[in-house]
Amino acid sequence: MPDKNTRISLITSLLHKHNKPLTTREIDYLADLTQGYSGSDLTALAKDAALGPIRELSPDQVRDMEASQVRGIMLTDFIDSLKRIRRSVPPETLAKYVKWNQEYGDITS
Repeated sequence: MPDKNTRISLITSLLHKHNKPLTTREIDYLADLTQGYSGSDLTALAKDAALGPIRELSPDQVRDMEASQVRGIMLTDFIDSLKRIRRSVPPETLAKYVKWNQEYGDITS
């Protein structure tokens, strides 16, 4: 699983095309909240959070509104998405993989 600095880099990269909507402090906080998340988990989280502003709109508003009129992504969108997007690999499973690798994995390195 990515460490905190890698999660910060991944989150920053995922938000790059959204004009960097979160502050450095917010990204750091989000990286803390996503300990144990894989790269694909973070991608799913960012995609879900990006839908946050759209979820607030009615179907008519979505149909008639210009994309530039939709509010940007905020930290609260990520906090809300954390309720739906969980880490895909539980810590117990990771421990089993580490143990298996120690017993049977490649020892040449």
